Amino acid sequence: MITVEVDNKRALAALNRLIRAGANPSPVLKSIGEDLIASTKRRIAAGGPGPNGETWEPNSPVTMALAARFKRPKERGNHPLVDSGILKETIDHMVDGKTLYVGTDRFADEWNGGAAVFQFGTDRAGRGHKVTIPARPFLGISDSDARNIETTVKNFLSSLAGKNP
Repeated sequence: MITVEVDNKRALAALNRLIRAGANPSPVLKSIGEDLIASTKRRIAAGGPGPNGETWEPNSPVTMALAARFKRPKERGNHPLVDSGILKETIDHMVDGKTLYVGTDRFADEWNGGAAVFQFGTDRAGRGHKVTIPARPFLGISDSDARNIETTVKNFLSSLAGKNP
């Protein structure tokens, strides 16, 4: 199992306000999870940038040639992380108590290393393990995601105050 922990101060501060208010965080975390799924899928479909704002390195000429050889749809193979579309469609979330998990089950034993190769990069891909694939982090919280988390928590806390004057 691979874990990517996010330490976004803005998002954590908003979530800590929720916890201090004594509110059940599950509905808010579920909403945040759905928003993070959508933003992650948008990043993948657009070919980046990653949640850290860094532009992803374009696909190599070899990757592009393979995409053309196998007659994949035009948009596939042209953007990093988009080939079969499986990765994007497997992004999901789970809430467990006060913890929100957002990720994919495509991390192990798939695509010569799975989605972990895309998230972290590798210098041991392909035949003979001699191909380098650059890191293209797709999981994480962007500045825009952090602002949305703050807004979601603020709106939830406001609704609680309105119901319990």
